[in-house]
Order: sequence, then C-alpha cells, then structure tokens
Amino acid sequence: MIGGAVLYSAWLIAPVLGSELSPLTSYVSEVGASGQPYARLFRATDLLAGTALVVAAALIWRAAPRATTRAGTAAARGALLGLLVLGAATMCDALMPLSCTPTADAACAARELAGQVPFTHLGHAVSSGIAGFGGVVAVLGWALWRGAEGADGRTPLLRRFDGVRLTLGAGVAFLLATAWTLLAMLEPALYLGLAQRAQILSLTLWLVLVALPPRARPR
Repeated sequence: MIGGAVLYSAWLIAPVLGSELSPLTSYVSEVGASGQPYARLFRATDLLAGTALVVAAALIWRAAPRATTRAGTAAARGALLGLLVLGAATMCDALMPLSCTPTADAACAARELAGQVPFTHLGHAVSSGIAGFGGVVAVLGWALWRGAEGADGRTPLLRRFDGVRLTLGAGVAFLLATAWTLLAMLEPALYLGLAQRAQILSLTLWLVLVALPPRARPR
C-alpha cells in the first residue's frame, strides 16, 4: 500500500518536469492531460497506484483477523471497501485522461462548457468524484473501527487512538481538505488547486501511516 501511496503522489514532480500549471487553480489530474509534459508518465503512475490500492485492499481483506466486535467488523469492511473504490476509481482516472486543460486554457474551458470535448472529460469527473468518496469511506471506516475496538465502557474515546494519533490527524486533515475542495468547486476564489493538493497529500500521508507496522508509526 505504501508503494501505491508513493505512486499516487507522483504529480509532485510535475513542475520539475516542465509543467506550468498553477498549483493554486489547476486540477491535479491535468498533469496527465493531452499535450502536457510527461502526461503518459503521470497516467501510468495513477494506473499503477490504483492497481496497488486495489490489490492491497484485497490482500488485507483476506489476511486480516476479524474485529472483536460486530461494529468493528462492519467498520473495517467499510474501510477496505472504501480503499477498493479509491483504487478502482483512480485506475479509471488514468484510463480517461482529459483532452486539454480547462483551468489553464480558456478555449478548452469553453469547449467543455459547450459539451464539445470527448466523453472522457465527463468520465474523468465522475471517477474523480468516486475516488474522493472512496477515500472518505476508507478514512471514516478506519476511525470507526479503531473507536469500536476500544469501546469497553472504560476507555476514553481519545485513548482508543493511542499510537495512531498522527494517522487520525492525517485522516481529519483529509476530510477537511475534501470539504474545502467541494466548496472551491462552487467558488473558484477559494483556490481549488491548492485545496485538491491538500486533499491528496493528506490522504497519501494517511495511507502511508495506516500501512506502517505499529512500532514504526510516528506517534
């Protein structure tokens, strides 16, 4: 899963490879749009990242022991289902790249508004939304699982997250950044590009922290 998280953040090197897209206003996925520097590389890393997350979810589902409570079991399964959806939708993102960059090209934005772009634009928007939803389900499912496993009537809620508070913080940051991204889609002045980058970075950090062995996790 760590490999998937690393590949999921490959867009960070786009400026080094010649991308001139604004980090404040552009969609992250525009680095893979037709005509962008190394677009195929970024599509490939997205495809591999999604594949890695799907495989990780399947392996964890098979290998993980059952939770000690019904609520914990349901939450854990929800988290893995969210991870699976995130991975599958990320693969779809890679397979349906944008034909142009609507945030940087006014003509592209006009064609998109008029419905004169390939169907991949709509497909990409849908799969990106599903990926975000999968991430939210995964984070919330994990948090509910941790809370349910320590719900013995004596352990305070925060104590149930001992040893994984940084992971919890990354998850909360992702949820807040997701809300910011949704608001920025309605109001461009809220820096959609920055919001989406914060969203993806916090999710990437959460994936890495969840995947680390307990003793290796920062507290």
